[in-house]
Amino acid sequence: MTRGTGAIAVALLAGGFAAGHSRARAAEVAPAAAVGALTMDEAVRIALERNREVIAARLDIEAAQLDVVAARIYPNPVASYSVGNLVLRGNTQGGTVEPGFFSQPVQTVGVSEIIDIWAKRGARTRAAERGVEEKRFQVEDALREIVYAVRSAFADVTREQHERQLAREIADRYSDTVRVSRGRFRAGDISEAELRRVELEGLRYTNAVIDADLQLDLAREKLARMMGLASGAQLPVQVAELADVRRAYSVPSLISLAMEYRPDVRAASAAHRTAEAQLESAKREVYPDISVGAAYTHSAFTVSGDNPDTLGLSLSLPLPLFDRNQAAIGRSSLDIRRADNEFERLRVAVAHDVSEAVRRADRSRALIDVFEGTVEETEAATPTPTPTPTGNGAKAMPPSPALPPEKRGMLARAENGLRVAEKSYQAGAISLLELLDTQRTYLDVRGQYLRALYDYRQAAVDVNHAVGTEVK
Repeated sequence: MTRGTGAIAVALLAGGFAAGHSRARAAEVAPAAAVGALTMDEAVRIALERNREVIAARLDIEAAQLDVVAARIYPNPVASYSVGNLVLRGNTQGGTVEPGFFSQPVQTVGVSEIIDIWAKRGARTRAAERGVEEKRFQVEDALREIVYAVRSAFADVTREQHERQLAREIADRYSDTVRVSRGRFRAGDISEAELRRVELEGLRYTNAVIDADLQLDLAREKLARMMGLASGAQLPVQVAELADVRRAYSVPSLISLAMEYRPDVRAASAAHRTAEAQLESAKREVYPDISVGAAYTHSAFTVSGDNPDTLGLSLSLPLPLFDRNQAAIGRSSLDIRRADNEFERLRVAVAHDVSEAVRRADRSRALIDVFEGTVEETEAATPTPTPTPTGNGAKAMPPSPALPPEKRGMLARAENGLRVAEKSYQAGAISLLELLDTQRTYLDVRGQYLRALYDYRQAAVDVNHAVGTEVK
């Protein structure tokens, strides 16, 4: 991704969707996924194309753009027609014939139009355009949440893949222990009770494989749902491993970056500008709208001295004595205060979000270093004798060499311990209880390592989500 989700939003929302694109993609996802392992970026791209929340967000932008269209429309002219001097009781004026009902009508046809001398249309348009800008940032924030959910679901799948791999590895290795135990039982080295316990432990590891398969299926279904797919069957068999890029984060710089790029922060700033534009428009609405008109009158009552055809001009405006748009002005002023309060709330929330995500990432990275043995041995682990001054110029003892890297980490030590225990059990040097204890220790260490690795990957996703852009 580029800076934030803004580029994704522009690419998907500004360009629009072609008719039937979603249905076409539904037929393409399964074959495409089968070609290779699904990457996190590919999962995000598919989700942004197919996720229904993204489509709903695009419709929200279109609705906001219609507000701009409405604000730019000129008011319609008003046409009028009137007829008068319809005789109910006529004046014969010395004559003997009574005038008829329609014999002396006076008809008037007119048209009037509001003249926007106060630039109200321009103020409404600016307010609507600010509303579209605010809505775009809100949509980008919605996309940020969708991207976060997809990445978290993807990280869950990678974790469950590792968990299943570990469960199968232990089950395979323990099958060798079961095979050796049966041979020792036939040779009379162990009792039948001990053999049955070995076999029971093997069934436990088999159940662990079944449970790991179930958890992986559930994680894949969750990822498929976030991507807008019908089921996890449309995903490839494996998803690509995440690159473990270990980096040191700077909290102050990340907070500054988040305040600049996070869509919800930018949406709060846009909301302030929108409220200001709406306040300006509301204040302009106080000024009376001036209407000008022209009317043509045709009179059939010429006997009274009327001119048969006349033209009239009119000018009208309401008097702002009572309704001076107080409610709209007050509401816009309140929106400004609400936007300022939201911005301050986000400023505090951003600092906490970034700091917490960075702390989780640092802690997980430190745990991973301990498990992998990348942390230097402390003096407590490799004590250095304190030199004793002597009078004959004797040199102090050199410090003990640190353990080689391949033997420092908890993972390597647990692996070596299990390998030694398996060989010792096969040779009859240790009991079954000692072997099971070593195996459980190994499982515990590997499980803790996988959790630390997942926690770091999730923390990296959390950092990107808290900042609002991918941290390089």
